[in-house]
Amino acid sequence: MVPAGAGGCDFLADPNWRADQSPVFWRSDELASVIVLTAAPASAATPSVSLADFPSDSVRRDADDGTHVMIKDDGINHQLWLIDPPSGAMPMAALIPLDATAPQRTDAALRFWRFIAHGRPRTPPAPLRKGERLIAALRALDGHLAGASYRAIAEALFDPTRLAAESWKTASLRDTVIRLVRTGITTMRGDYRNLLGPRRPD
Repeated sequence: MVPAGAGGCDFLADPNWRADQSPVFWRSDELASVIVLTAAPASAATPSVSLADFPSDSVRRDADDGTHVMIKDDGINHQLWLIDPPSGAMPMAALIPLDATAPQRTDAALRFWRFIAHGRPRTPPAPLRKGERLIAALRALDGHLAGASYRAIAEALFDPTRLAAESWKTASLRDTVIRLVRTGITTMRGDYRNLLGPRRPD
């Protein structure tokens, strides 16, 4: 909180934190991996779950539409939306609409089920190679927007000995850098939305 008369404003998150340290709560219609939880039918033999059972470092946000919880577990973020937050322990069920996002929501619910049932999350579905390529594309985009040549970008991204091994004009790395820049531009111009999973039709 800022002292009265000192100016400034409050922040939703600590401005001293890095972006990867600040929890980001997505809307369920924007991010397919958000797990929507509600009370399970009385006839279902479902074990009870309590908010008190979640790890102590979980982040909780109470809002008008329910309770939102972020649980980090070995590189995986479980984002939960409890429509009717329980006052104590109660059986819960995941709501999975039968639309284009159903596979991603099912995967997210299964990862969370493994977490609460066995304490071992499933390996994230996105392969590391794809993530590394996206990082390289964004770095290539930064260099391109800053006016760097394709060769300068290649020198920043790859081992210099690979550049010295062949003529730049016919080098395979030149084609690789061009593709990375194009991927970065496409991502910047809106393709980044696809990283959140399939979008609902308007």
